[in-house]
Amino acid sequence: MKRPQMVWPLPEPITRLLRVAPIATVVIVLTNGPVFLFSKSVVDRSGDWEDPAVWPFFVAAAVASAVLAVTGRSPAEPLTGSQKAAVAAVAIYSLLAFASALWSVHPFATAWRAAVYVGLGLLAWVVARLEPDDLAAVLFSVAGAAVAGSAVLVVLRPDLGLDPNDNWEGLYTNRNSLAPVAAIGVLVGIRYLATGGRWSRVAGSALAALSVGAMAGAGSRTAWIGLLIAVAAATAAVGFHWIRSRLGATAARASLAAAAALGAGGALAALATLWDDPTFSQRRTMWSLVWDRVYQRPLGGYGFYAFWEEIELLDHALLRRGSAHSSLMEVALGLGLIGTVPFLVIVVLAARNAGLHLWRRPGAESWMWAAVVGFVLVENVTESFVLWFSYIWVLLMAAALRRPPPGGPGRPVPDTADAGGCAHAPSG
Repeated sequence: MKRPQMVWPLPEPITRLLRVAPIATVVIVLTNGPVFLFSKSVVDRSGDWEDPAVWPFFVAAAVASAVLAVTGRSPAEPLTGSQKAAVAAVAIYSLLAFASALWSVHPFATAWRAAVYVGLGLLAWVVARLEPDDLAAVLFSVAGAAVAGSAVLVVLRPDLGLDPNDNWEGLYTNRNSLAPVAAIGVLVGIRYLATGGRWSRVAGSALAALSVGAMAGAGSRTAWIGLLIAVAAATAAVGFHWIRSRLGATAARASLAAAAALGAGGALAALATLWDDPTFSQRRTMWSLVWDRVYQRPLGGYGFYAFWEEIELLDHALLRRGSAHSSLMEVALGLGLIGTVPFLVIVVLAARNAGLHLWRRPGAESWMWAAVVGFVLVENVTESFVLWFSYIWVLLMAAALRRPPPGGPGRPVPDTADAGGCAHAPSG
């Protein structure tokens, strides 16, 4: 009679890595930069969306997203009302993008991009179902790979890693693509620095420091402003609970009001400072031009992405830059009013769910996620991340699709595993 063999369980960090690695790999592809760098520098091609060399990567990402969505665990509980609304909004937006090929001014470009976009919605559903520790691990892996790879490229191949003005581009096509993923690295690094064991804190501090360095090297003011706004908003909510538990509700409300007034004043001061800045003035001119085009086709737009493919429509130098530099403007331009409605539903639900997590479960996990969502929302104001195969758009949809935590306003649920979450300290 054979003796039964002992099966030793794998350490938790290893099992977590096996769970999150496929998701992180797809998200890294959707940061776009490494794919275009491969196209331009390895196979010596154009490195744009129409380059056949990049198509297999994004198609594979879409297929992998579908596989992950089908094979992943099913929700343990029925969908909440907000989740049903989010699922409907994501599905309607994706279907409208594909259907817009029927009236698009460039049907082929619309059809193939919209087909891949269905995969992005499925990936968002996968990310939305992740436990908090796994979600943090995915973001840590993506930001860590992007920032570390960019730093190596800047040092070893500055001809590829730096732009003509010596700003960091790293693995990306411009500084405004590197800076956002580095900003997310700062937020995730703070989360690991604040919780967990010794090695988690070491890893978190290293990622945060490297990400700050990458943001400084890139010099993207948009990313810095978005990061500061997101950190301030998330910290103010956590600070409210901390002050209320020690000094009472009156002091907490007064502190929150003071913080809100200070933040609003700072935002207005920053806006006044940047109003005549060339970058911001160009964006205002761009938005005016785009709005004129939206007014010409207000209901269904020009078709998903199609506007930028028609040279005769790009009758101004700023329009030849290839995007509206605003996700809201971009949706109105491509899908008109019928696409803007589900997009706004996604935005509102993302902000609402992140706020509820932070309000009902104040802690490092909810702080990180609320700050990430706040940063993503700010970035979409001045950049067209909704237009591309972008991880930023995936995170925004995932924020709308995540299950709101139990509890009621003003009654935070303790941030423990017994409260229905997975808020254990990250493994060292």
